[in-house]
Amino acid sequence: MLKPKRTIDGIIALGTGFLGMTTSFDATTNPMQDNNHRYVAAIWASTSLAFFYVAWYPSEIALFRFLMIALFIGGIVRAIALINYRPTPVIIFGILLELIPNTLMLWMHTKLINEGSL
Repeated sequence: MLKPKRTIDGIIALGTGFLGMTTSFDATTNPMQDNNHRYVAAIWASTSLAFFYVAWYPSEIALFRFLMIALFIGGIVRAIALINYRPTPVIIFGILLELIPNTLMLWMHTKLINEGSL
Protein backbone atom coordinates (compact mmCIF):
# COMPACT_ATOMS: atom_id res chain seq x y z
CA MET A 1 0.00 0.00 0.00
CA LEU A 2 1.31 3.45 -0.95
CA LYS A 3 2.02 5.74 2.03
CA PRO A 4 0.85 9.33 1.31
CA LYS A 5 3.35 11.19 3.55
CA ARG A 6 6.31 9.35 2.06
CA THR A 7 4.99 10.01 -1.44
CA ILE A 8 4.54 13.73 -0.68
CA ASP A 9 8.12 13.93 0.62
CA GLY A 10 9.26 12.28 -2.61
CA ILE A 11 7.33 14.76 -4.75
CA ILE A 12 8.75 17.70 -2.75
CA ALA A 13 12.28 16.34 -3.10
CA LEU A 14 11.87 15.75 -6.82
CA GLY A 15 10.34 19.18 -7.45
CA THR A 16 12.91 21.05 -5.37
CA GLY A 17 15.80 19.20 -6.95
CA PHE A 18 14.46 19.63 -10.48
CA LEU A 19 13.95 23.37 -10.01
CA GLY A 20 17.45 23.75 -8.58
CA MET A 21 19.03 21.80 -11.42
CA THR A 22 17.21 23.62 -14.21
CA THR A 23 17.32 27.19 -12.93
CA SER A 24 19.10 29.74 -15.08
CA PHE A 25 22.57 30.91 -14.11
CA ASP A 26 22.47 33.87 -11.72
CA ALA A 27 25.16 36.39 -12.66
CA THR A 28 25.42 37.57 -9.03
CA THR A 29 26.96 34.24 -8.03
CA ASN A 30 30.21 32.77 -9.16
CA PRO A 31 30.42 29.55 -11.21
CA MET A 32 31.56 27.49 -8.19
CA GLN A 33 28.50 28.49 -6.15
CA ASP A 34 26.23 27.74 -9.09
CA ASN A 35 27.92 24.38 -9.62
CA ASN A 36 27.58 23.44 -5.93
CA HIS A 37 23.94 24.51 -5.91
CA ARG A 38 23.17 22.28 -8.90
CA TYR A 39 25.07 19.36 -7.34
CA VAL A 40 23.05 19.58 -4.11
CA ALA A 41 19.84 19.96 -6.15
CA ALA A 42 20.67 16.75 -8.03
CA ILE A 43 21.25 14.91 -4.76
CA TRP A 44 17.94 16.25 -3.44
CA ALA A 45 16.13 15.07 -6.60
CA SER A 46 17.82 11.67 -6.33
CA THR A 47 16.64 11.40 -2.72
CA SER A 48 13.10 11.42 -4.08
CA LEU A 49 13.76 7.92 -5.42
CA ALA A 50 14.37 6.71 -1.87
CA PHE A 51 11.15 8.35 -0.66
CA PHE A 52 9.17 6.70 -3.44
CA TYR A 53 10.86 3.36 -2.71
CA VAL A 54 9.90 3.37 0.97
CA ALA A 55 6.38 4.48 0.01
CA TRP A 56 6.03 1.35 -2.14
CA TYR A 57 7.96 -0.96 0.21
CA PRO A 58 7.12 0.02 3.82
CA SER A 59 9.15 -2.89 5.18
CA GLU A 60 12.35 -0.91 4.41
CA ILE A 61 12.66 0.26 8.02
CA ALA A 62 16.31 1.34 7.98
CA LEU A 63 15.92 3.44 4.83
CA PHE A 64 12.78 5.11 6.17
CA ARG A 65 14.50 5.97 9.45
CA PHE A 66 17.55 7.28 7.63
CA LEU A 67 15.39 9.59 5.49
CA MET A 68 13.45 10.94 8.48
CA ILE A 69 16.65 11.53 10.49
CA ALA A 70 18.37 13.17 7.50
CA LEU A 71 15.48 15.61 7.08
CA PHE A 72 15.46 16.33 10.80
CA ILE A 73 19.20 17.06 10.83
CA GLY A 74 18.71 19.33 7.82
CA GLY A 75 16.04 21.24 9.74
CA ILE A 76 18.32 21.61 12.77
CA VAL A 77 21.17 22.91 10.61
CA ARG A 78 18.85 25.38 8.86
CA ALA A 79 17.53 26.57 12.24
CA ILE A 80 21.08 27.10 13.54
CA ALA A 81 21.92 29.07 10.38
CA LEU A 82 19.25 31.63 11.36
CA ILE A 83 21.87 33.32 13.53
CA ASN A 84 23.40 34.59 10.25
CA TYR A 85 20.32 36.26 8.72
CA ARG A 86 16.78 37.35 9.40
CA PRO A 87 14.26 34.53 8.89
CA THR A 88 11.37 34.93 6.49
CA PRO A 89 8.02 33.17 6.92
CA VAL A 90 8.94 30.79 4.07
CA ILE A 91 12.20 29.79 5.79
CA ILE A 92 10.43 29.31 9.13
CA PHE A 93 7.76 27.18 7.42
CA GLY A 94 10.43 25.05 5.73
CA ILE A 95 12.27 24.48 8.99
CA LEU A 96 9.09 23.56 10.84
CA LEU A 97 8.13 21.23 7.98
CA GLU A 98 11.46 19.45 8.36
CA LEU A 99 11.34 19.21 12.15
CA ILE A 100 7.75 18.53 13.23
CA PRO A 101 6.19 16.04 10.74
CA ASN A 102 9.36 13.97 10.44
CA THR A 103 9.72 13.71 14.22
CA LEU A 104 6.08 12.61 14.47
CA MET A 105 6.53 10.12 11.62
CA LEU A 106 9.60 8.61 13.27
CA TRP A 107 7.78 8.38 16.62
CA MET A 108 4.71 6.75 15.05
CA HIS A 109 6.91 4.40 13.03
CA THR A 110 8.73 3.30 16.20
CA LYS A 111 5.41 2.79 17.95
CA LEU A 112 4.12 0.61 15.08
CA ILE A 113 7.30 -1.46 15.09
CA ASN A 114 7.10 -2.00 18.86
CA GLU A 115 3.46 -3.09 18.55
CA GLY A 116 4.34 -5.50 15.74
CA SER A 117 1.99 -3.73 13.31
CA LEU A 118 4.66 -3.04 10.69
